[in-house]
Amino acid sequence: MGNESKTTPPPPPAAAKNTKNPRKTNLLDHHSLKNVLDESVTEIVTSRGYVEDVRLSNIRLLLGTIVIIIALVAQFYPKKFPESRNLLISCIILYPFCS
Repeated sequence: MGNESKTTPPPPPAAAKNTKNPRKTNLLDHHSLKNVLDESVTEIVTSRGYVEDVRLSNIRLLLGTIVIIIALVAQFYPKKFPESRNLLISCIILYPFCS
């Protein structure tokens, strides 16, 4: 029982980052304030060993690209309105599902 040695756990990685310069932002600009908060939270979470998951953002970008392609097809289809009526209806139907 005397062979057991007690070890203290290492300090958390965030303790070393407290010596870093604080980020400065304009407190009246809510976009820059949100950006600084998002960067700070991301830095803290990734420093604790978690991996940032950006799948949802990538899916949203893909859906936005699909919506833009649908809008471009509907706008620049070579046929005029009465002939392209079915295409326009399908683009209108697809738009809400992709946005």
